[in-house]
Order: sequence, then structure tokens, then C-alpha cells
Amino acid sequence: MSKTIKFTVSDENYELLMEKAGSMSVQDYIRSVLFPEQVPSVTPEIAVTKALEMFSKGDGFTVPEIFGDDWNLPNGYAGVFGRRFNKLISEKYSDRIRFTDTFNRNGNAIYEII
Repeated sequence: MSKTIKFTVSDENYELLMEKAGSMSVQDYIRSVLFPEQVPSVTPEIAVTKALEMFSKGDGFTVPEIFGDDWNLPNGYAGVFGRRFNKLISEKYSDRIRFTDTFNRNGNAIYEII
């Protein structure tokens, strides 16, 4: 089971966190600092590239299917990863991949190559 932790930082510390996080979410950055051995080596960008290589027009897929047995993200990462993947699709790849507005029985979003 995972736990949610919330805390408040000053505007200055928030800006510093944003700067240090770079392209990572603040949440992912904090995890990477606190638990470096648990940082996944996959990114949404890698997932998109693999999906476009693996699947053909009309194929449906979920993010875990892209990675198969290598999909073993620690608690907390999978949901954030899925949201980042969806955002990337929406912003940069909406002409090649779409969210089908459906989920499989495991709660994974189903995407389609278009």
C-alpha cells in the first residue's frame, strides 16, 4: 500500500524544487533524491517510441503492455507515469496515438494507434 505525503514549502523553495526537477515532476524529483535505487529507467517518451514501433494502425494497447515483463514500477510511480504518458500523447502525439476513453479490467487506460 502506498501513502500520500503533503507538505508546504515557501515560494523560494518551490521555485528551487521546480528548477532542480527540470523536466521531471516535483514528485518524481523528490522520490529520485530520497530513493535513488527505486527510480525507474523508463520515461513516457521511451514508452511512446516503443508503442509506435510495436503497434500498427488500429491496434489497442496499455502502457504496461508496451514494457511487458519489464513493467515493474514501484508503488506511486505507475499512476504518475500513466498521467505523464497521457499528457505527452495529448500534447505531442495526438495525431498518432489516442486515448480510447476506456480502461481494461486492471484499470489501465487503453490507447490506440491512429
